[in-house]
Amino acid sequence: MAVLSQQMIREIDARRMARSREAARVWMVRIIFVLYWLLIFTGALRKWGFPQLQKPLFFIAVPFTVWLYGISLMKNRWPRGFALLNFAYLLAGAAVLLIPVQMIIGHYALRYGIIAGYGWLNYFFYIPLTFIIAKEFKQDDVLRLLRHTLWIGIASAPLVALQFMLPPGSVINAGNAANTADQFNDLGSALGHIRPGGFFSSSIGLQMFLATLAIAILYGWIESSQNIVARKPILAFATMALLSMLAFSGSRGAMLQVALVFAATSVAGIISHRRKLAIRTGVWPMLTVLVLVIFWPVVFPEAYDTFITRWNEAAAVSPFVGGIFGRALYPLYAWVYYLHTPFIGYLLGLGTNAAARLHWVHEPAAAYAWTGYGIWGRESGFAVHLVELGLVLGAGYIFFRIWFTLWLLIKVWKSTVRNHNPLALMLFSFAGELVLMGQITVQGTVNGYTWIFLGVTLAAAKFSPVKNGDTSSPVRLER
Repeated sequence: MAVLSQQMIREIDARRMARSREAARVWMVRIIFVLYWLLIFTGALRKWGFPQLQKPLFFIAVPFTVWLYGISLMKNRWPRGFALLNFAYLLAGAAVLLIPVQMIIGHYALRYGIIAGYGWLNYFFYIPLTFIIAKEFKQDDVLRLLRHTLWIGIASAPLVALQFMLPPGSVINAGNAANTADQFNDLGSALGHIRPGGFFSSSIGLQMFLATLAIAILYGWIESSQNIVARKPILAFATMALLSMLAFSGSRGAMLQVALVFAATSVAGIISHRRKLAIRTGVWPMLTVLVLVIFWPVVFPEAYDTFITRWNEAAAVSPFVGGIFGRALYPLYAWVYYLHTPFIGYLLGLGTNAAARLHWVHEPAAAYAWTGYGIWGRESGFAVHLVELGLVLGAGYIFFRIWFTLWLLIKVWKSTVRNHNPLALMLFSFAGELVLMGQITVQGTVNGYTWIFLGVTLAAAKFSPVKNGDTSSPVRLER
């Protein structure tokens, strides 16, 4: 009886610990979803909700991320054993030591420490978030995030249409701040129209969102027989929302990112070695493109003319061979034009969009010199790391991004072949492109999308094969 009692006590303790771990996991997942919603709606809060607080709102995700990290540490759930993450820690520590050296040698005022701190956040603070999402997200959490994306996409479509039709200075485009300095100026498209941002404060946010919406829609249709993401009426509404927002976006980048998602979907079907899945992953992207090509000039003729004009005007002045396609590859080699940068760089964070918006920030003369095919490193991919971190640490961060991309591609490819599930590779086509070529340390929205969706991609790579012999779909978990 004594032995039995001891065994029962151990079983009770094990169940209690399991419940405690699951409770912690549930709370962490909730915080991650809060971060995802903040990523999408912080722009709306800054633009229309609390324009007088738009600068503090820029950091609204930080306390929630600290809360998430605190739970992870206290519950002994911090991700460990990743060489990538350990290398990121080394870079982060070296950057902390570099900042005072840059401040002293560059004769920067003490308030520039704010810029350096913001730069450090963009570079390093959110990297552990990726691995926490990968560890804590279950299959149903990934599907729920896709479901939320569908609903937000449906709600975004009317707003994007209004932003396209209304003038740049309207409240719906510029925001309702009383001070004109706090109002937003959207990028122009053509024929007097702007590039809408939806709920975001800039068009690049909408570009990121449309790519993830395309993933959610395509995967939903591919698995529509099981309603694994959403029911068909919801998918139909979301599809119409996606096509209309693409038509009104005026964004060549959005078109290319969605096209990359479509291509990855087809590749995922091919390498899955399942004929039915390969057919579905090929048919649904082709149908989506066909509908857009046929109905765009008929249903939205003004939006079509605006986009074509924008495309032709940009191609006419583009210095790149191949136009937009050459421009898309520029981030990979722009760094060669920045090898004359000071050994320790200028200052961490000085190349961010936030620094460019602050009137008291005085950038060095190099920031205004035409280098390569642009002004400084903001839109030059890897080059900004040399500008902000110097030649050695900058090269280290470039290596980190390339390493992360290749490591993730290998994991996702193996998962797709093993589990016969296209979702991980579909997500990689978005997150992998961002971590390799995106402005992840320059633009806050791109930064958030990168680290969140890298984690979602890793979580999706854990999807297991389907029961009942139907290996073309993942297991559906009970909600």
